[in-house]
Amino acid sequence: MGSLRRIRPGVAVVLALGLVLAACGGDDGGDGASDTGTGGSESPAADGTPLTVVTPGVLSSLDSERYQGFVSIDLLPNVSGTLLRFKEPEAGATTLQAPDQIEGELVESWEMADDQSSVTMVLRDDVVSSQGNPLDSEDVRWSVERMSNSEGVPIASILMEIGGWDLENPVEVVDDKTFTVNFAAPNAVSLSVMTTFFMTIYDSEDVIENAGADDPWGYDYLAEHSSSFGPYMVESFDPGNEVRLVANPNYHDEAPEISNVIVRSVPEGSSRLQLVQTGEVDIAMALTFDQLASLEDDSRVRLEQVLYPNIDVLVPNVTIEPFDDPLVRQALAYAIDRDAILGAAYQGLGSASTDFFHDAFGAPEIDENLSYDPDKARDLLAQAGLADGFDMAVAYNEANLGAHIEQVGVLLKAQLADVGINVELRNIPTAADFDAAKRDGSLTAWLATSLPLVPDPAYYLQVFYSTGGLTNLQGYSSDVVDGLSRQILETQPGDERDALISEVNEFMMGDMPAVPIVDTQKFFVFSPNVEGFLSYPQGHINYRDLTRS
Repeated sequence: MGSLRRIRPGVAVVLALGLVLAACGGDDGGDGASDTGTGGSESPAADGTPLTVVTPGVLSSLDSERYQGFVSIDLLPNVSGTLLRFKEPEAGATTLQAPDQIEGELVESWEMADDQSSVTMVLRDDVVSSQGNPLDSEDVRWSVERMSNSEGVPIASILMEIGGWDLENPVEVVDDKTFTVNFAAPNAVSLSVMTTFFMTIYDSEDVIENAGADDPWGYDYLAEHSSSFGPYMVESFDPGNEVRLVANPNYHDEAPEISNVIVRSVPEGSSRLQLVQTGEVDIAMALTFDQLASLEDDSRVRLEQVLYPNIDVLVPNVTIEPFDDPLVRQALAYAIDRDAILGAAYQGLGSASTDFFHDAFGAPEIDENLSYDPDKARDLLAQAGLADGFDMAVAYNEANLGAHIEQVGVLLKAQLADVGINVELRNIPTAADFDAAKRDGSLTAWLATSLPLVPDPAYYLQVFYSTGGLTNLQGYSSDVVDGLSRQILETQPGDERDALISEVNEFMMGDMPAVPIVDTQKFFVFSPNVEGFLSYPQGHINYRDLTRS
């Protein structure tokens, strides 16, 4: 397959509420359990061999509000219709698309009010749902109202809030094809939040008809049925085991060349690897870094790298001693040999974190980067009155972070011991217990990821490091970071915004609200005869882009 790329490329929002990939069991065969091709249109006949994808687990619900981490991210954008989408990335792009690089998906055009208090949008005339109903403004209003009244994981309403939407009156219908989105405080991501599958526009007529009075928002129905305007629809669904997609015969854009897709659960990574190597499947997901590195000279497969701004970090609970002292947090940062961890645990697939912004953001350089300096770490500990070091526990969950994270912990333990910090590693077996422990404040430190669902520095800062941020579970609070992140959110891309990003980056390097370790990368393993992959900010595969050679 050629040389495996160990470079500093870019890539493509937060695994919010600590929900993670649940590696669902089940065999790798069998038909789906529920036929979802109902409601007014025939499913297209299969033309050619289906594209077969193997993954550690298949989601248990198709509803965008039943978010389950990577299994949702990897599948749902293919069946979801969104108002806007990011433009096709340029070949060889190394940084994520900015908020000004969006175009209409279900929307034909839009116009921002002069005072930025609202945007009026006009829907395309040719959009029909997978169930055969034309798209209208009522579908938009109903879908947004569903997001606002979420009984699931309320990521859509969080996105709207960060995007400055008026949550009391978010959408007003003007006519059948025209509506207005109202903003309480417009900002740089007011529109780009509309690109994510969390803000799926549903066929409200179909959902209401099938949901029943006791389930007005259709949670039961949408758990097993796709009812939207995306390029694919769900043909059959066996929760936890398999999803079968067929091309939406009513899709308004160019029809996918590959009209049938099977996404199947194969929990063992070695089995997924073997299946793609032997040509029995077309794409394998979520392989370990060791497995990826073993493919460097394997002509049977091709690796595709995703623009994906995920940083693995060491998170100290800053509300307790000694981590309430920035000097101690800085000592942790300088005691870590990131290059050694990158080479051993990540097989060089990524880059050592040099600051608080992933390479994929293309953030401006700052004066002083993170480095390995154990002597400086010892000096900082002495200044903090801890010349003899201290004991700390570091928790992690393999399902949350990947199989490599145990080795990361072992390496950290050895490196921190060199400066007098004695680490007890604590593997919390289940993702639910790990999330609960972070939230109840019982952990002193843990390993985590920081992956923003909206690929923008302001969103990333708001969620991870602003006071009360969704995944700011370490209790960090800074008026400086809050103020600068708000300014960045309210400033459009350009020189002024870049200067603010540099300023907050420099400040955080001194205050160290968490300790960045590695800018990670995400890879998919493809059969060589499947081509056309493009890397979009949500970090998934758009099956409609793919072709067979």
